[in-house]
Amino acid sequence: MGREVRRVPLDFDWPQNKVWEGFLSPDRLHEDRCPDCTRGYTAAAEWLQVLASRMDMLGSDVADQKRGRPLHPWLAQDSYPPNDAQYRVVRPSEDILDLLAGLTGEGKGRFLNPLRGGDGYRIARKIVEAAGLDPKTWGVCPACKGHGSIERYEGQRAEAAAWEPSDPPTGDGWQLWETVSEGSPISPVFGSADGLAGWMSDPARGDRWVPGDVARKFVEEGWAPTGVMSAGHGFQSGVEAIGWNDKG
Repeated sequence: MGREVRRVPLDFDWPQNKVWEGFLSPDRLHEDRCPDCTRGYTAAAEWLQVLASRMDMLGSDVADQKRGRPLHPWLAQDSYPPNDAQYRVVRPSEDILDLLAGLTGEGKGRFLNPLRGGDGYRIARKIVEAAGLDPKTWGVCPACKGHGSIERYEGQRAEAAAWEPSDPPTGDGWQLWETVSEGSPISPVFGSADGLAGWMSDPARGDRWVPGDVARKFVEEGWAPTGVMSAGHGFQSGVEAIGWNDKG
């Protein structure tokens, strides 16, 4: 993501800082929100996921205890936590790892890794299976069949899946675009590469100004990332980094 040069017609007049319409799926392909759910699951399944996520947090707390970290606020502030004789919240003991390892099929050591991802989804799935239910069907919203939205007309979903974005028209003009969003023009259209480079290096652009040689190098390259971190120059905009490549 960053900046790129596009060749567009000289009379191209799409508004600056507005995403090009060809990059956005048309409104007619947007389905209606499901009236019975928010993410394609029943309320019971949503609650189960919350409980499974809390169980996963119990496993993470064993690792937090070893690192001297406090109990997660969501657990510490539970309305009915287990307490000791002094009414202090009792933190989970290590045998919670046996339970979680059995549910997920992972080794207990996984839950001691501070960089691991959450296992709440797999825990919930195993609970459903232990109840003798099919996790592919139990908890799926019957109204939308798990999509979280309802087709406005038959075949809308397939039509949306087949839709592909389209680029703006091409031509003899030179224009700067941002690619941080889906993509929109951020400069006027110029009749030459030098014209675009001159606009980029115009001091009147304030903090978006770049030196002329850097701008010309960028226009020649045609694309730059949003930013680059290097040992020699620290953080730079992608345009600046492109210009510095030949300077060392």
